[in-house]
Amino acid sequence: MEERVTKIISQIAASHSQMGRILETHRHVSKQMAAITGDLPDSHPGFAGLGMLQKRALQLTKNVTAYLNSLAELEEAMAMQTELVIKELHVPDEE
Repeated sequence: MEERVTKIISQIAASHSQMGRILETHRHVSKQMAAITGDLPDSHPGFAGLGMLQKRALQLTKNVTAYLNSLAELEEAMAMQTELVIKELHVPDEE
């Protein structure tokens, strides 16, 4: 039984590692977009109008929000999986 739990834990760890890599990629994209936004002039930007500026700002906000939601989902998934493993470890071995 402990061997099965160990395999499950290693698979969960690999899954979390992959999710972490995906989130790292999202973080880099968000960071670059934030850096670009930080370089924009505060007044009289030379864009194709205010509408384009608003569109890009909304796009950045959505990207950062998606990244933060991904972090929250990862944390929740890790907590749920860890809870299941801990419960499995505390169940008496019936085999």
